[in-house]
Amino acid sequence: MKRSVILMGGKTFVLSLPAAWIKKYQIQKGEELDLEEKDNAIIVRTDNKPFGKELDIDFSVLDLMLNRGLGAIYKAGYTKAKIHFQTKEQLQKIEETLQRTLIGFEITKQEKNYVLIESLAEIKAEEFAASLKRLFYSLEMMNEELTQALVSGDLLALQKVVAKDGQINRLADFCRRVINSGQIQFLHRPAVLYYLVEQLERIGDIYKNIAQLAIDKKIISGASSQKLFAEINTIFIQYRTLFFKFDLVGFEDFGKKFYDLRKKIDTLQSQKQNKELDLFYHQKYLLETIIDMNGALLTLNI
Repeated sequence: MKRSVILMGGKTFVLSLPAAWIKKYQIQKGEELDLEEKDNAIIVRTDNKPFGKELDIDFSVLDLMLNRGLGAIYKAGYTKAKIHFQTKEQLQKIEETLQRTLIGFEITKQEKNYVLIESLAEIKAEEFAASLKRLFYSLEMMNEELTQALVSGDLLALQKVVAKDGQINRLADFCRRVINSGQIQFLHRPAVLYYLVEQLERIGDIYKNIAQLAIDKKIISGASSQKLFAEINTIFIQYRTLFFKFDLVGFEDFGKKFYDLRKKIDTLQSQKQNKELDLFYHQKYLLETIIDMNGALLTLNI
């Protein structure tokens, strides 16, 4: 996007702002904007929140993926969506998904082949940091609760771990919704943060899958896998600590602990008769998912 500089009155240089940006943030005549000079760039900011994003989409071809399509509307930052459908089953799935995951959304209009859904809750971008911290801490607790449930073989406790993934998903969805809403002026490298949130949600999925596996196969954790869960959580906590207060010495130690633990899991997996092989497989995947986030950590801090 390019704009020509206009000279007015022989003294003042004027540059027009994009009409779409003006409309999105409802900029009014005489309103003051913040300007920041950064190298060869001028950054223009407003405290206004972006005007709601609206969508008209036909989901009538979706069945198994309908709930994911609805989730994408939420995560993309839309505040109003007209959703077309064909069957009563699709309508029922839309209603169930709204109740379960799309926080703040309600059906405000319903016709034979479409519904209008609107967010009745404001996107509070200032809650992003607190929600991201809750996401980290919730995953740490999920690890501890899973470990305890695996030791005792408590089916109810394992089912609670499975259910807790819903809380993880809601926190991750909110964080992604804020990033995609356009209120990113306070975020450093929002694209990297989006990837990080995706990975954190995946970690929750891994914990859920381990708990479900234990329920289905009646797996009880032994001493080896218990210790591994504790060590994995220690590495995850170290990652969270580095995320909020980065230093290269801590980052190097994080890498050393990872490689040591990877070797330990490889050794345990080589013992073919070990009854905990299923758990070791998932624990290694969990560990690799955590280390995969190292690039995001560096990108945010270098």
